[in-house]
Amino acid sequence: MIKWLSYNQKSFQKAETENKPVLLHIYAPWSENCKSMRENLLNDSQVIQIINKNFIPVIVNRDERPDIDSIYQKASYIIGQGSGWPLTLLLTADAKPFAGITYTLKEGKNYFITMLNNSLELFKTNKEQISRRAQVIMDAIIPIEIPPSDIRQELVHNPEEDIVREIDFENGGLKKTPKFPPFSHIDLLLWKYWIKPKPWVFDAIEKTLKGMVSGGIYDNIEGGFHRYCIDSAWKIPSFEKIAIDNAWHIINFLDAYWLLKDSFYEEIAVETINYLQKNLLTEQGFFAASQISDSIFYTWEEKDLLEISDMTITLVDGNAMKENRFILLGRDREIIKNLRNKLLQKRKEKQKPSVDQTLYASVNGICCEAFIKAWRVMRNRELLNIALNALEKTLNSLLYERNLHRTANGTPALIDDYAYLISALISAYEVTSEGKYVKSALQLMDLALENLWDSKNGGFFDSPEAIFSVRQKNVYDSPYPSSNSIMIINLLKLNAILEDKRFFDLATAALKAFSNTVSAYLSPYYVKALLSYFDLLTLNFHTSVESEVGKAAIFQITPFTVIAHRSLSGEHIIPSLGEKQFEPIRTHEELAKFLRLK
Repeated sequence: MIKWLSYNQKSFQKAETENKPVLLHIYAPWSENCKSMRENLLNDSQVIQIINKNFIPVIVNRDERPDIDSIYQKASYIIGQGSGWPLTLLLTADAKPFAGITYTLKEGKNYFITMLNNSLELFKTNKEQISRRAQVIMDAIIPIEIPPSDIRQELVHNPEEDIVREIDFENGGLKKTPKFPPFSHIDLLLWKYWIKPKPWVFDAIEKTLKGMVSGGIYDNIEGGFHRYCIDSAWKIPSFEKIAIDNAWHIINFLDAYWLLKDSFYEEIAVETINYLQKNLLTEQGFFAASQISDSIFYTWEEKDLLEISDMTITLVDGNAMKENRFILLGRDREIIKNLRNKLLQKRKEKQKPSVDQTLYASVNGICCEAFIKAWRVMRNRELLNIALNALEKTLNSLLYERNLHRTANGTPALIDDYAYLISALISAYEVTSEGKYVKSALQLMDLALENLWDSKNGGFFDSPEAIFSVRQKNVYDSPYPSSNSIMIINLLKLNAILEDKRFFDLATAALKAFSNTVSAYLSPYYVKALLSYFDLLTLNFHTSVESEVGKAAIFQITPFTVIAHRSLSGEHIIPSLGEKQFEPIRTHEELAKFLRLK
């Protein structure tokens, strides 16, 4: 087998000592292409011998180290071989990329070996050229430092118009392929629609959410969403199911149900929750990371469909096929519901895709966030219990030696680990009133500030260490909401709960750090953070979560609102906006009127 090493200084020192190029292989554990490359190339005895003899092989799991992956994805794009997984690059001993090898099953082993040999020959005979080429690539990767600027309040004025211009009103989603679910765009459109209903915003939301379900990206048989589609009509997915993606889908669909009062959205949220519970909630009580892509498991031969029912012909399309097998589309949900048991029974004849059961801080943070929101909307106590248990398991396993870790193997936490966990802990505190959750959120925020805060310009770096002198700091929503934007909202909520202006000042600095680089289209979650900065409403509880008015506040999800538990001096809630306090609220009718829920 290949003698893989970790991505660290020791591996690159070995490359320098032995005067060999580094073969960097970055894989995604859920990727069907990565599995194919491993089985067809990396387990081949001839390939193994060539790599072990001539290269220093270094392997990176992109889920574990997305900070490393993102740097080298940019390099791969600059080199001209595109991006994605598996990613195979040749590096110098100082970790700089100079060449890449694209894997396709069609080109096969001989092509791969030829490329290895060509790269090796280049390394041995043209080191000066390699050094220059690697430096050119590096110069293109290093981000330009943009100084902070004043907060641009104009960004909150009709940001939905910028987004709607980029919506594909035929199929939903954004006007580009491959097509990823636009989580943060839908989030901002929903809340802006709540503030001021506009019919074209409603159409953008409905066309996107219902378009995904009627296509192939949603598994209408077992629930749960695949990661993205390669076409513009949501018909042909990449078949992996990622926990983080499905958590964001739950949040989007629950918000749509709450705001638009369409039970369709609740139905999809429930099915997606059930998928996570059945497939990605481990026996230990935490959420697993992903279920591997498997096109055979999720596609159908014509004879199998006809054995189930002639009606299945309405669920397939000649433009929705993978290797001559049909992808089941969700364009007739009633037929699917009637045939679901038969479809499930037939699917059970195949081997179920494996699950990556790695415990990730980020995964459990966002899944717990989604389940807490689901409890608030659907009032199913089991969902809250699952979330609180997973939070406890995650913190007990990954918060030790005065540091948060991304995984149980000791990988340092990255910004998304802090962002998602802190947000979930604040949500747990809001609905339970238990101080231990906000105490843990405060502890994690202090660690994030210590390890990731940019003391010069503001904002949070992606990781605590530089990747060959590069520390990335991102505010773009691609495909998930930016962790920096989530952290800004976390800071604002901690300021409201703890009444500690330090957090408000940090949020201000972070907003200023990105002010020159954002737009509503590229960074809709930043706009949400900006709206929270100006309009975050605090519901100061002077009552218990079990009181009539307490329950009324818990079982609603109004935007730009945070619950702060104060002294139990009476059965009332005092809303506040900044330093302005409103009249006490004592009944659920008064609360509904104040929050515009009726």
